[in-house]
Amino acid sequence: MTTTTSAINSKFQPSCRSRSIQGLGNIQVTLVNSIFEIPMKEWNELIGQNHNFIHPTYLEAIQKAHSESLEVRYAMFYQNEQLIGVGAFQITHFKTNTDSYQNVFMRIVAKTAAFIRAGHVHNILIAGNAFATGEHGFCFLPEVEPKKQAAAVVTAMDLIAKEEQRRGKKICAMLVKDFYSMSEELCGAFRQYAFSDFKVDHNMIMPVDSQWKSFDDYLKVLNTKFRTKAKSAYKKSAQVEIRKPTAQWILENRMRMQELYEAVHEKADFRLGKLDLEVLNELLRVNWADFEVRTYHLNEQCIGFMTAVICGDRCEAHIVGLDYNYNKDHGVYQRMLYDYVQIAIERKCSYLVFGRTAAEIKSTVGALPVDLSVLIRHRKRISNALLSLILNYVKPSGFPQRQPYQVEYAKTLELKYYGILQDCKDRKSLAEADD
Repeated sequence: MTTTTSAINSKFQPSCRSRSIQGLGNIQVTLVNSIFEIPMKEWNELIGQNHNFIHPTYLEAIQKAHSESLEVRYAMFYQNEQLIGVGAFQITHFKTNTDSYQNVFMRIVAKTAAFIRAGHVHNILIAGNAFATGEHGFCFLPEVEPKKQAAAVVTAMDLIAKEEQRRGKKICAMLVKDFYSMSEELCGAFRQYAFSDFKVDHNMIMPVDSQWKSFDDYLKVLNTKFRTKAKSAYKKSAQVEIRKPTAQWILENRMRMQELYEAVHEKADFRLGKLDLEVLNELLRVNWADFEVRTYHLNEQCIGFMTAVICGDRCEAHIVGLDYNYNKDHGVYQRMLYDYVQIAIERKCSYLVFGRTAAEIKSTVGALPVDLSVLIRHRKRISNALLSLILNYVKPSGFPQRQPYQVEYAKTLELKYYGILQDCKDRKSLAEADD
C-alpha cells in the first residue's frame, strides 16, 4: 500500500507497516500514519452508520485537535486483498495523581503506579474511545468470527506498541473498551492474549419508544411524580437560554467551554484523557450532520454545554460542560438530560446512550443500567499477573435505580426491550425499581 507522510502526524513513521497473521486465514494488518491516508470510500462502506466514533469526520477532528495529550493510530485488516475490518486506537499520556480519584480502588492503583514510576508519564494504548462509552474502537464485517477479530486487533496493538517504544514512548498498558455482555465471545477471545476483564460502572441506556413523536408524548407516559419533576426542571431553567452554537462561536469562546468541560471532567473517578474542545469547532465547521451541540446561557454568560453523536439508531451522549455554581438554582444538568431525550426523539433514535456517570439522576429520566466490561493487559508479565489479581476485587458502583414510568407502560417497555434489559444481571425489574 502506498503511503505518504502527513504534516499532522509526520513523526509517526512505522518501520514495519504490516504483518500477516498465520493460521487465521492470513489476515493482513496494515497500520496507517494519518486519517488522510486511509481509503475513505472503503472505510465508510465497512463501518456503515452505526460506528460514527470511528467515522473519518470524527477521527479527523480528533487528530487535528490533539498532538501531545492524545494521539490516534489507524489500522486496516485485509483478507485476500479485501478490507474486512478497521480500527482506530488512541494513546493517552498522563501523570499519576493520587488525589484525583474518589474511587478507593483507583486511588490504590494510582498510588501503586506513583510508587513504581513517580512523576513519569504513563502511556496507555486504547482500542476504543477515551471520551465515549461503548464499543467504539474497531469494526469488522459480520462474517469475521470473534477469535479472528481479537487476533487482528491485538496484532495491531502490538505493532503500535513496538513503534512507540522505538520512538521513546513506552506503552505501559493496553486497554480494550467497552464490551456489552452480548460480546462475551469476543471478550473470551481477548483473554487468550493475556488480557484480563473487569466490570466497570454500568452504561445508562434509555429505550426511545418509536410511538413518541414529540417530547410531550414522552411526558405522557411518566408517572405523576416524575412528570412533575420534569416540569419543575423546565421551570427552574426558564431563564436559561439554549442555543445551537456556530463553529465561529465555539472558536471565540473556546477557553470558557474548556473551563466548563474540565469542571465536569475533574469530578470523574476514571479518566483516560482530556479532550481538547477544538474538536467541537472542527465538527461544526464541516457541518457534520450526525453531531449535535447545545449551549446554555444565563445573562449572556455560557454556563453549560452538551454534545451528542448520532450512531445509526442510537443517540450517544458525548461530553458535557457545566458551571456548578448555577446548577442547583437553575437545574441546568437536569434540563440537559431532558434535552438529550428531545434530540433522540427528533432524530428518531431507538436508544439514548447516556454513559456511565450520574447513574441515579439518569435513571429518573428513564435510563436503565447495562453491564459493561473493560479488558486490560500490562506490558510486563509480572505486573500483568498482579493486575489480574487486583481486578478480581473491582466491582461496579451501586446506585438507587428509579422508575419514572407509569406502571402499565413500564411493563410494556420491559417486554419490548427485553433484549437490552437482560444485559444487566443485577438490574431491578421496572416493577421493583424505586420511584
